[in-house]
Amino acid sequence: MTNTLLDARDLDRITRLRRDLHAHPELSLKEERTAGVVAGLLREFGLEVTERIGGFGVVGTLRGTGEGAPIAFRADMDALAIHEESGLPHASTRTGVMHACGHDGHTAMLAGAALALSRRGPPTRDIRFVFQPAEEQFGGARRMIADGLFDRFPASAIYGLHNAPGLPLGCFATRHGPMMAAAAAFRLVLTGAGGHAGSAPHRACDLTLAQAEFVMGLQTVVRRSFSPLEPIVLTVGHVGGGSFDAPNIMPSVLTVSGTARCFDWDLAQLLSRRIENLAQNVASIHGCTVTVEVDWEARPLVNSPPETGRAIAAAKSVADHTEVRSDLPLTTGGEDFADFLAHVPGAYMLLGNAGTPDSTRLPLHTASYDFNDAAIPLGIAYWVSLAGLPD
Repeated sequence: MTNTLLDARDLDRITRLRRDLHAHPELSLKEERTAGVVAGLLREFGLEVTERIGGFGVVGTLRGTGEGAPIAFRADMDALAIHEESGLPHASTRTGVMHACGHDGHTAMLAGAALALSRRGPPTRDIRFVFQPAEEQFGGARRMIADGLFDRFPASAIYGLHNAPGLPLGCFATRHGPMMAAAAAFRLVLTGAGGHAGSAPHRACDLTLAQAEFVMGLQTVVRRSFSPLEPIVLTVGHVGGGSFDAPNIMPSVLTVSGTARCFDWDLAQLLSRRIENLAQNVASIHGCTVTVEVDWEARPLVNSPPETGRAIAAAKSVADHTEVRSDLPLTTGGEDFADFLAHVPGAYMLLGNAGTPDSTRLPLHTASYDFNDAAIPLGIAYWVSLAGLPD
């Protein structure tokens, strides 16, 4: 395994950091404590630190000799609005908030890499350690970019690392080109005259029928607006209107919301138009009004070939006891690291986080999930190895 330059005491410190972050999770755009802890550590390690980029974003720069172009490593810091049920000693101390996606582990591993690399002496290039807020929602990557991330901290490439409880511990996995889907949330509000559902339904606007036609029409949009070879998902996750205790009343307002996924940014824009056109046509037929929002929270995540090759090479130098997969199947999960890749080439890597090669851990975004600390030295070693690869 690649030498991380960290001894057992250092690794214990990084593990305790991870568990402290797990015990004190913060939601998107509220990562003040986490950002403060990270900034303090980076300064202790001798890095130049800038805070409050795009919210509570933190960038630490390890200055190099200037022989190579700067590169950036990214970790996300925010938690989820889930009530933890793990029962662990380091379980969340904040009701209804927990690190159910392993961002505590991502932050700890990148902080550990900053410590390790700071002890090596100046690298050949500047290395940017980017700690991003608001990955789970509110577009933290876009916020950092809008706040001048790449203007203020230029980088020739950016790399991301995410834990994967479905892969064996220490297994690295990625793929060339498209890897994750563009992800959107769509929301409709239908408005019309309510009324008595039994005695005078003809005097009201039947919003429930309008939403039913909209929901069914979504599948026609997929089947007849796009090639059957294009992977596209349109799913309604919520319908709300009326009162459970008043089944004889036709509602005057009804809401519909769901998610859309695809792997091509141009198709994403077409999909938005098709959703909006369908909603307006249904509303016109039923004599109601509608407002439509389609918010693409993440672009398609597309790894660039040279950087993917370097990421695979770095993983192979670490994973001599396991495997490196370069043919990871496409996933319709979304990740706003894709917004960074729209500005700077780079690659996204998964790190197996299961207990043994034959086991899995609880899935991400579940109430009992906990990052596997055995992955910490592997993640640190990956970052250290990647930092040492030539252009």
